Amino acid sequence: MEKLFWGMVGGCTVAFAILLGMYLNKIGVIGSEPESSTEIVSETETETEETLGADNGEFPSDIQSMIEDSQNNYAQAMQVFEDESSAAASREAAESDQSKSPSVSTGTSDNNSKTNGSVDSNRNDNHEYFLENPSEEESETEESSTVEAKTEEKKNSEYEYTLYSDHVAIKKYVGTAATLDIPDTIDGQPVTEIRDSAFASSKTLVRISVPDSVTKLGKNVFKSSELLVDVNLPDMLTEMGEGIFDGCSKLARITIPDGVTKIGKKAFNECTDLRAVKLTNDIEIIEEQAFNNCAKMEMTKLPSSLKRVEKEAFNECAAMALAKWPSDLEVIGESAFAGCTAITDVKLSGTMRTMMESAFSGCTGIKTLDIRSGIESIPESAFAGCTGITDLALPKSIISIGDSAFSGCSALASVEIPKNTLSIGASAFAGCTFTEVTINSKCSYQASSFPFEITDKNYY
Repeated sequence: MEKLFWGMVGGCTVAFAILLGMYLNKIGVIGSEPESSTEIVSETETETEETLGADNGEFPSDIQSMIEDSQNNYAQAMQVFEDESSAAASREAAESDQSKSPSVSTGTSDNNSKTNGSVDSNRNDNHEYFLENPSEEESETEESSTVEAKTEEKKNSEYEYTLYSDHVAIKKYVGTAATLDIPDTIDGQPVTEIRDSAFASSKTLVRISVPDSVTKLGKNVFKSSELLVDVNLPDMLTEMGEGIFDGCSKLARITIPDGVTKIGKKAFNECTDLRAVKLTNDIEIIEEQAFNNCAKMEMTKLPSSLKRVEKEAFNECAAMALAKWPSDLEVIGESAFAGCTAITDVKLSGTMRTMMESAFSGCTGIKTLDIRSGIESIPESAFAGCTGITDLALPKSIISIGDSAFSGCSALASVEIPKNTLSIGASAFAGCTFTEVTINSKCSYQASSFPFEITDKNYY
């Protein structure tokens, strides 16, 4: 409607400009050529009379008629615009009255007439003025509302769940079964997700089978289910949340399916009866306390794609006798393998960049320690109390050795420290049995760094 109005106004303006040009041309203001002095003199009085007539607001009859027609067209356009604006404002007011409680009417709309060119005050609040097709926006809103309406919170005798248009997410188990096969469909839709804490703190569940339709398990799903022994995870699973089996002290075995790339924080924390664990080679990260204090876990190898083992990930896993180490391992966190007394061989590849304090402290079963060039620092207490290590040859990349790094390694009889090592911390080799060592003359060390006094004979 607004486009129509301005189109008519523009048309009237153009017409008026043409008429004015015709008039000026007729009276000789524009487009005239020099004439003889006789003609100029003879026409002077006529032009003067016409000019005086124009100054008094009068024009020749033909021009005056065309001007009046143009003004009438303009007035009609303004009237149409005002009528349409009033109708739109009335519709909006009616809709507003239906959505609000009755209020006192001001009664001003009928008394205040609008002048030509005025704009309806409701225009700024009525988006229909500026929409090419208002029905398009309304249809999008209706479509969005339809999608939301398809989401339902429901409950049956065993589950509380959310029903979507194309899948189901289980929120809570409310049954009392000991053995449970979770259904792959509910209300005709596939079960694809089990939400946080859905089966947590169960007092009855012993065995659970999760259907292949499930791809995501939330945080703490089975946490503190004290009788839970066996869980069958689906082949299609790609995501496991933190603390999923935290505190499930009776859990005996678990197989992590292909597609899972991360074992979350406290996933199997304090699963003290867990013995058989099979990890997929797709796993790249094992987070903080993932297998903390799984004292009976008999794991012999880590995933080949593993890059990060974070803080206390395998802390106090006393039965874990690792025989194979991943070639792409980059980070070992604080106390990651502390107290893993069954580990006999440690082989860290050249991809290793970071080792945190106490990483292997108390691993009394380690006899062979092979650290490849790449890592630059042996941190504080990294191998403290590893009483089985008999000899040590550190790589050329090592720049510093932290406090108590090898303290208490009572069987350590031979040590080779590279020339590049420029810092050795206090008590780094306290309690070791070796009696000879050679270090860089520029290396910084403490009086307690070695089990004997360093002299000039010990410098390169």
